[in-house]
Amino acid sequence: MTAREQREARARESKQAHKGIDIPSCPGILAQLMDELRQPQVSGKRIAALIGQDVGLAAVVVRSANSPYFGSGRRIASIDDAIRMLGFGMLANLVHEALLRSSIADPGAALERFWDSSRCTAQASAMLARRTGIARPETAYTFGLFHDCGIPLLVKRFPDYKRILATANQATGRWFTDVEDEALDTNHATIGYLLARSWGLTDAVCTGILCHHDYSVFAPDSGLEVEAQTLIALNLVAEYVAGTHLRTRRDAEWDKGREAVARFLGYAPTELDDLADDLLYALDRQGEDLPA
Repeated sequence: MTAREQREARARESKQAHKGIDIPSCPGILAQLMDELRQPQVSGKRIAALIGQDVGLAAVVVRSANSPYFGSGRRIASIDDAIRMLGFGMLANLVHEALLRSSIADPGAALERFWDSSRCTAQASAMLARRTGIARPETAYTFGLFHDCGIPLLVKRFPDYKRILATANQATGRWFTDVEDEALDTNHATIGYLLARSWGLTDAVCTGILCHHDYSVFAPDSGLEVEAQTLIALNLVAEYVAGTHLRTRRDAEWDKGREAVARFLGYAPTELDDLADDLLYALDRQGEDLPA
C-alpha cells in the first residue's frame, strides 16, 4: 500500500471517530449546480434559475461580478449577465465559497481573518496556475479555498483549538498536522478531506487537502498523483504570498516545504523566491479588489 493509500485509509477509518465534529453535508443547490455544470452542453439559463432560487447566493454572484477584481467596466444587474461575464469556472468557485461560508459559520468564533486568508490564497493559487500553466486556474482556486476548511470545524468543536493551531503554526521540526494529531487525535487536513469528499470535489483536490502539510509527498515513491502534488505545490507558494500580503505570514510552513516544492516545480529555491515575489507584487497592485 502506498503512502497515499495509507493516508486515505486512515481518513476513511476515522469517520466514526469524528462524530463530535459537525461536517456539513453538501448543500442541495450545490449538488444540482455541479450536476448541471457537468453536462456536455451547459445551460446558462438553467444555471441562472438554480442560483436565483437562493436570494443570498444570487446577491453574492452579482456583487462579485461588479467588484473591481473582475474589471468589467459596466454595471452587472442580473444573474444572466454575471454568468456571461464570470464564466462557469469562476461562477462555480464563487458558489462554493458562499455555500462553504454559510455551512460552517459559527456565531461564536471570529473567522473573518480565516476567510480573508482562504480567499486570498485561492486567488493567488489561480494567478500562479495561470502564469505557470501547470494546473487549471479554477481547480487551483478551489483547492486554495478548501485546503484549510477543516480549521473552523475544529474551532467549533474544541475550545482549546486556537492554542493548538498557534503551536502548529510555529512548529519547525514537525509536520503541522502531527501537532494537531498529538493533541486531538485528528487534524484539519483529515476533516477537510472528509468535507471535500462529501461535497463531491475531485479526487486530486480531496487527496491534496489530506496531504497538504506533508511535503514527503514530493518524493518519487509517495504514490500521490501529479495533479494533487501540483495543487499542493501551488498552494504552498500562494499561502506564503497571501500571508505576506495580509501580514499574517507563517515562515515555518514555507521553510518546511520550500525546497521540496522548488525541486518538484523545476526551480532553484531562489527562483521560487523570485516567483513568489512577482506574485506578491501582482497581488499588492490588485489591492483589496478580491471578490466579496
